[in-house]
Amino acid sequence: MKNILWLTEWWPNELEPFSGDGIERRAKAASLYNNIVVIFVKKNSALRFGKIKPEERIYNDNLRAWIYYYPSIGRFSRFVDMIYSNYWFIRLHRRGLRAFKKEYGKPHGVQVNVAMKVGIIALIWRLFRRMKYIIVEGWSLFLPEAKPALKDKNWFFRMMTKKVLKNATLLVTVSDHLGEMISKNVVNIPYKVIPSVVDKTIFYPSSSNLKREVFRFIHISTLDNAKNIKEILLALKEVLKKNYRAELIVHAPPKKELNELIQTLQLEKNVILKGEIPQTELAESIRSSDALILFSLYETFGNVVIEVQACGVPVITSNYPTFNETVENNKNGIIAKGQSSRELCEAMIELMNNKDKFDRNEISATAIQRYSFERIGKMLDEVYEQYF
Repeated sequence: MKNILWLTEWWPNELEPFSGDGIERRAKAASLYNNIVVIFVKKNSALRFGKIKPEERIYNDNLRAWIYYYPSIGRFSRFVDMIYSNYWFIRLHRRGLRAFKKEYGKPHGVQVNVAMKVGIIALIWRLFRRMKYIIVEGWSLFLPEAKPALKDKNWFFRMMTKKVLKNATLLVTVSDHLGEMISKNVVNIPYKVIPSVVDKTIFYPSSSNLKREVFRFIHISTLDNAKNIKEILLALKEVLKKNYRAELIVHAPPKKELNELIQTLQLEKNVILKGEIPQTELAESIRSSDALILFSLYETFGNVVIEVQACGVPVITSNYPTFNETVENNKNGIIAKGQSSRELCEAMIELMNNKDKFDRNEISATAIQRYSFERIGKMLDEVYEQYF
């Protein structure tokens, strides 16, 4: 068992309780075979000047997270706040490293979750402390379709991103497509694919058969532009025009534009907005649904796809390349032929007409086997053994 220090750009915290929950699950998987300590540094504008607030979260005997909150002075000057922020960012990571060494000694290796900007810390440690690091990447920034994409960042950000990637001992990506895009468009380096994790204690199939006259679709996202929600609503409108009985449950943050679009399309009776909820409640909502719609313009992986599949529920996705890695047509879902509402409408009707062909127990068993804590944890353990 190795002592691995994790640096992460995202992690659930008191300001954003759902941020980085996929990375949190990956840490739980890794802790099955190794000792994992996570350092996460977060700005909290509510703190008074000079006040640092530490927080420790202990998940199990092999996993703990050290979270450090530092204040903002943006009310005085954005430039000064940037300098102040970077000062605490570096200092608090150094504090975390000292605490790690005091308790465990020098880490066997460092895992960087999302290259920028925590990768700069790992790069400094590699140059001056001879500490190896790997990068586990799942940021859509590296996809050419993304908005913003890496090309939209300033020259310093782009330069440092390349340096961080070049000096990594290994690049791990959540999907083959993401790895291919990084190697093709950013830095030509080899990569290994380790997908995301699904918690089978939360996401599992229903023990009862659904019997409902109205076909229930579900959509779960942050509603950013990439999620293509307008085309989803337009497709639902077309499905209803063809005299199918259907509804759409949406779990997402409140968004005024979405409410206005629903009203414009006169879908108030067919779209139910339920907001963001804890995963245990979300799983219940998934189990009471007939199919997920994730019609993204681009996606690095799509964690919600495997969570829904673990519940035994089929999915409908766009034809973006990433989905070929998680969706098998007419077995655990349907990949639409394009990214427009017309093509989504066709996929929705196809699934509605053939819903009995999808074996919920088989869909669930396959997803849980592929994305379990045990399997992903073992894949990470093999990486640590080989590279650290």
